Amino acid sequence: MNKLLTIIIPIYNTQEYLRKCLDSLIIKEQLFSLVEIFLIIDGSPDDSLKIAQEYEAKYPDIFTVINKENGGYGSVLKRGIQEAKGKYCKILDSDDWYDKQEFEKFVNELQSIDYDIIVTDFVKEFIFENRLELQTLPKLKNQHVYQLDENINTLKGDVFVMHRLAYKTEILRKAKIDFPEKVFYTDTLFASIPLIFAKDLYYTNLQLYRYFIGRDGQTIAPESIRKNRKSVETVIKYYYQKFCENKNEMSQEKIFFLLNSLKNLVEMYYRILHHMSFSDANKELAEWHKFIKKTANYKDFSQSKMIKYYNLLPYFVFRYSSFVWNK
Repeated sequence: MNKLLTIIIPIYNTQEYLRKCLDSLIIKEQLFSLVEIFLIIDGSPDDSLKIAQEYEAKYPDIFTVINKENGGYGSVLKRGIQEAKGKYCKILDSDDWYDKQEFEKFVNELQSIDYDIIVTDFVKEFIFENRLELQTLPKLKNQHVYQLDENINTLKGDVFVMHRLAYKTEILRKAKIDFPEKVFYTDTLFASIPLIFAKDLYYTNLQLYRYFIGRDGQTIAPESIRKNRKSVETVIKYYYQKFCENKNEMSQEKIFFLLNSLKNLVEMYYRILHHMSFSDANKELAEWHKFIKKTANYKDFSQSKMIKYYNLLPYFVFRYSSFVWNK
């Protein structure tokens, strides 16, 4: 490890946003030299490679271009974690950016701390609506350390989302995440699975990450989530598999927290499927429910309202009722 921070930037068809992303990372030289930035071109057919190579030529000690065949977001994360030389590792999507002043503060702060997870705030940028939404964590204390084996359930709010997180690289490698290729939403695995192995967490309320909302084709759009629903299913199943494999190594506090996280994802997938056409929803819900019933934690999952009513009601009544509940 000869860098303080590795930033992994997955790049696919984002040439019009890429310069803004990369320019946001160019900070004071004494801090910039502590960072390495992997520009991983995932078989992108546009001019992203050419742009990335310009930055590599100008800052060869900081930017490294990796041009690979398309394997999807997870394949980029896997490659970046393998190559990382930074003490910490963070992801930045190539259509997003960092607040430059906050980034300088972040790198400076990293020099004086030593914890498994570093959590920051982020800002949703609704560019086309000309508005911002600060995503802060008011229940957490600024510049405070939390011991995860004892206190993880005191962490209130959406703490473990990719935009907030920097993990120690050694923790990411210990997690041995075999990111599924050509699958969306694998940032959920990056955010969640290393928790199994992390011992402590440090929160600083720096408004670092700027998350661009509203771009055409974003995978967070409801229609995209329904279209890519099998990716959601793959991610949940892999997350649950890793949970089961490592359950005996975790404290009861952490088991409870991660199981609750999985329960929310399982419930979410029922909701995604019930929005499909009548026949598709009927078939896919039956298949998904069959899988959930076979899990060792079905008793925990079945506490959700969605699953309770799916078990109790005829499908056509369940479908009508669930639309009413979600209005």
